[in-house]
Amino acid sequence: DNIFCAAGKIIQLLQDEGKQLGHEVDEEGAGGYSALHVRRGDLQYKEVMISAEEWYNNTAKLWRQPKEILYIATDERNRTFFDPIARHHDLRFLGDYFEKVGLEKLDSSLMGMVEILVASRGRLFVGTWHSTFSGYIMRLRGYYGVSKMSNYYSFRPRRFIMHQWAYPGGNYAAREFQSAWLGIDGDKSILGDLEASSPSPIGPMTDISLLGEPFSRPTHLARGVSGLPMSETPALLGASRGKISCDVSVDSLAYWNDPQGFRDRDFVNPFHRSTPADNQQYITFWQDCGRFNNMRMSLEIVMVYAAATGRTVVLPPSQNLHLEQEHSDSSVDSFDHFYSLQSEEFKKRVPIISMKEFIEREGRQDGLLSGKADKTALDDNDKKRILELAGSCQNRRKSDVFCGEIFEKIAAHSNTIVAPLGTGSKLDTCLVFDEEVFKNGLGSISPEVKKFCGDRTPVFYTQKLSDPDIIHFDSFERDHRLLSHFYNFVYFSDPLVDNYYKRFVRDFLHYNDQIFCAAGKIVRLIQQEAMQLGFSLDAEGGGGYSSLHVRRNDLQYKDALISDDKWWENTHEIWKPQEILYIATDEKDKMFFDQFPLHGHEIRFLGDYLEMASLSSLRKEYLGMIDVIVASRGRAFVGTYYSSFSGYINRMRGYYGMSKQSSFYSWNPVKYEMQKGPFFEPSNDFKREYPIGWVGIDGDKRVVKDNEDENHVGTDTKEVTKAEDTTNDANNAHDQKAAVTAKKGGKDANNEVKLDVANAQEEMAVKEKQPDLLDVSQERLETNQLKGQKSDAAEESDHGIRSLEESMINVLGFLPSEDEELEIDNDGTTLYTVFSTDCGSFQHWQSYLLFFSAMRIKQPGFITRIASGCSEKQKQEAREWHQEHIAVMSSRFRIFFTPKFSDIIDKNGGRTGGDYKYFNKPFGAKYYLENSSDFGWDEKAGKMTAVEDNAVVIIIDPDMILLQPLTTDFSDSSVQFWSPFHKSIERKKKVGHGTPFGQTYGLSHNWMKFIALAGPDSPALQVDERTADLHYQVGPPYISTALDMHKIVRRWAELVPDVHKAKPELMSEMYAYCLAAADMGLPHEVVNSMMISSVGAYGEGWDMIDKIPDDEVCLSGITPNKSLHPLPTLLHYCQNYGVGEVLFTKHLMPADIFTCQKPLLIEPADDAMSPDNAYKLKFGGQKEVLKPKLHKRNVFATCALTSIVNEASLFFKLHHCNKSETNKERKLNLLA
Repeated sequence: DNIFCAAGKIIQLLQDEGKQLGHEVDEEGAGGYSALHVRRGDLQYKEVMISAEEWYNNTAKLWRQPKEILYIATDERNRTFFDPIARHHDLRFLGDYFEKVGLEKLDSSLMGMVEILVASRGRLFVGTWHSTFSGYIMRLRGYYGVSKMSNYYSFRPRRFIMHQWAYPGGNYAAREFQSAWLGIDGDKSILGDLEASSPSPIGPMTDISLLGEPFSRPTHLARGVSGLPMSETPALLGASRGKISCDVSVDSLAYWNDPQGFRDRDFVNPFHRSTPADNQQYITFWQDCGRFNNMRMSLEIVMVYAAATGRTVVLPPSQNLHLEQEHSDSSVDSFDHFYSLQSEEFKKRVPIISMKEFIEREGRQDGLLSGKADKTALDDNDKKRILELAGSCQNRRKSDVFCGEIFEKIAAHSNTIVAPLGTGSKLDTCLVFDEEVFKNGLGSISPEVKKFCGDRTPVFYTQKLSDPDIIHFDSFERDHRLLSHFYNFVYFSDPLVDNYYKRFVRDFLHYNDQIFCAAGKIVRLIQQEAMQLGFSLDAEGGGGYSSLHVRRNDLQYKDALISDDKWWENTHEIWKPQEILYIATDEKDKMFFDQFPLHGHEIRFLGDYLEMASLSSLRKEYLGMIDVIVASRGRAFVGTYYSSFSGYINRMRGYYGMSKQSSFYSWNPVKYEMQKGPFFEPSNDFKREYPIGWVGIDGDKRVVKDNEDENHVGTDTKEVTKAEDTTNDANNAHDQKAAVTAKKGGKDANNEVKLDVANAQEEMAVKEKQPDLLDVSQERLETNQLKGQKSDAAEESDHGIRSLEESMINVLGFLPSEDEELEIDNDGTTLYTVFSTDCGSFQHWQSYLLFFSAMRIKQPGFITRIASGCSEKQKQEAREWHQEHIAVMSSRFRIFFTPKFSDIIDKNGGRTGGDYKYFNKPFGAKYYLENSSDFGWDEKAGKMTAVEDNAVVIIIDPDMILLQPLTTDFSDSSVQFWSPFHKSIERKKKVGHGTPFGQTYGLSHNWMKFIALAGPDSPALQVDERTADLHYQVGPPYISTALDMHKIVRRWAELVPDVHKAKPELMSEMYAYCLAAADMGLPHEVVNSMMISSVGAYGEGWDMIDKIPDDEVCLSGITPNKSLHPLPTLLHYCQNYGVGEVLFTKHLMPADIFTCQKPLLIEPADDAMSPDNAYKLKFGGQKEVLKPKLHKRNVFATCALTSIVNEASLFFKLHHCNKSETNKERKLNLLA
């Protein structure tokens, strides 16, 4: 009682003061003021300890004005901490009442209990998450019976957690649970909330009657970047923008035209029967067995087919359609519940009847399904049964009312054919409507059709296909699913007709007004809130907020299911500061999204608007569709790759005319797929949607390139192809082969075969006289004859390298004159390329391979292996090996020894017994720069005395091979720079003082977590996250002037032990490099295209590989030549690569691979790109199926690596082995 007595006195004083300001006390004697608990002391959860500015910003909307009194329970003794709140409100603390209520008479240990009671009686309460002090205040408020909607936390991700019912699932102390106080005076267990949800005062504004269009929407019909001028769109004459019937003005969400233009309304279809039969023709279909967006794709194809052929569509029977939102009481049982299929305008284009109407009409004696002489006709029992099922059925095979009974009867009827559009379990066809073929029959297949269909088999709509009275789409069954986008599957050879049907889908197959009305209310509510925060809308009434679709549950493509941290890390730069983010998701645990509010974003979900948008009065199955529409209107959108839900959002954004530059995916390997991916894909792939479905579809020409692309050259009325495929095939296969031959053996080719001194001039003279380029084998044979060498025809390679003599490098290294010329690069720069190793056998063979690759492509400058931690015996053996086997390649290839640096040192300088081998990289590089005679480091003077201003140091890794020479000049048009943001920045193109370069690595700005290690005055503290992403997320190759590199390396060596201590795991040395560069004020130019490594990685040069023709990709890996195809500089073989039965992994490579007796590796077959080889073997022998892009990348890497290892091995055998002991068999299988 003493505690309650003291607290009661304080409460009375606070309420008296509040009443004078007009703040009322409720019927339970609470309120008149509000309260906070601000924990500042020894709370271990540092993320919830926020500044007073954040306290105010996170809660400002809660407090009543003018200046509601706020009582603050806190352990913070410095009251100036609360000045940001005090500027807006009168604050009260326990210390203000010591004398007034005689608190000095109480034991000091009771003061916290008094604070709890005072805070519990506030009108609203905001606590500190993770604090049991705040938690107990929440429970007391529950005992008092206050509304859950009056309880908040200051920690943004948990602000509203008390508004949601939750049952304790364990010994969780971060909060208290309603089950402790709700209904405890009764005799029943309370397993749900007793209080209905009501709008939160901090949430979206609720006066929906005031909502309306923020400004008048445009009247022109060309929407954003997808539209065309009226002069190019005669089909739109007479058209108007669509409208939405709603009690709130949301017409700007109508992306369709209603009515359509005069020409579309009068459109005469060339594929209707020329002589109409007496009986009507029908399409029946069994909707897809998947979720709604799979159904939608097949429905669009069916409707386009029906509109093109003049058939009446028979809707499937009423049934529980399996939609995005699963509910046992599903009420949507027909497609016309969410599409306006019964509108007069739609029925003019596609007549619609129900299954029951169809059976009643065509089951009559003279109907299509009857006929006594027809064994397939329906008898009376059949009709009776089907009519029962037509009323309502289920898609469960074990059900007594299985829908399949209907479709089996229809499909089996003699008047029916099943649409011949799929074979096996894959939709491998395309549907072609060509007027000439329809009238006169099929002749040769045009190049345009071939390009549209790609590898698919074209199915032409012919008179024969038009004859059957009923065509049935059995798309529920696996072998006949129509999983494709209609515009990728159906091709009309006349562009006017093709665009007409794209408009047909846009203008008619949209969700109904009820769905758009509800979605429009939510869009307006979010936008109203956003405009109050200073965000503006676009000209079409979109934006103001941004959106995400986060698919979490049954997506079968697990590589795209990323963690909560990755969602933030991969997208954070897309969002504007404090921008509201709308999240469409099937993730039930909203804590998954904590990173977004943690970084200052308000997040909104569909559930936040159940009351305000009257969602509870709608069919529950509409909710997923509403999510799609709301997400489609965001300023920027990030979706889940492979999800057709995300794909449809992107198509809607296209219909609205929104820029493709504003659409992203969360999975980094495909983050920019909507921006940089193909305009059209000749396949039935539905992992994303393609702009060919919406760009320029109001015109009369076939658009083959995005309106947003640079150098857009317009449209082509005859050809559909990929966006980048706007030139004809200038080179036939023979030309390509000749070009490859030139690459491998021509006089001026980069990879010119090196001859010994005696034969070099003769070889060149003969080659200059050759009038034509020969194929690889013939050229090698002639070269062999010139050299007086035998051709070893018994040795075969799947790549056409038939013998040792046919290897790219078949003689002794560089000529002395060449070696001297290559000491300095063409621009006068001296390059010092270094890589760090230990003295073990694993990195021994890697070093040999790296040196060999440098010799093969004539890498300028000096290349040094820095070997750390070698014993004296190891040093001697390494020197002898280098002299005998490496120096023979080039006198510029060196080895340099350093002490061991990999020991982990404790704070006292003692060895802990731990080892981190990657310490050798920074310490070894420092030791090399300060002890090599090339640089003349003077410790006393603190400078390099022998180095030239234009000397450049390049740091790479030993498990790399060079495909092109390392350079300091990045001005070539093929170079791809890292550009993570919408607006690209101007990159410098040449390495110089103050301008280092590096390869993009997916480090983001994570190195900034260790920024405090650089010291309080470090320039790194001035680097923001955007700059960090743009200039510091680099890895090898690191390229810098020698002077700059020394600065970085010295600081790198100082920082790396502490960074590793803070993050004792792989890549800590890379974070330390980023931190060192920032500390030295040396931002890097970040290049994507220097390297390729993991086949699924982003920010690498894989785009170059993707563009190589399939039939050349393997050979391009074997004989890299930039004059034919731009290639990355290096291949970092840190991953496993494989195609078919061939696997390459450094981890299984024998240490003695470069010896006389060791056989050569097996290599990929000639048909490596065949679909039959689209798999990779795992270590256990299991097959991993490869998707086309990953298949191609694996082919390149596997061909490149197996062939260069074999070439290096052949080089070794040629120079160091007797013929009798030389094993040249290609039989070494790394998995054997």
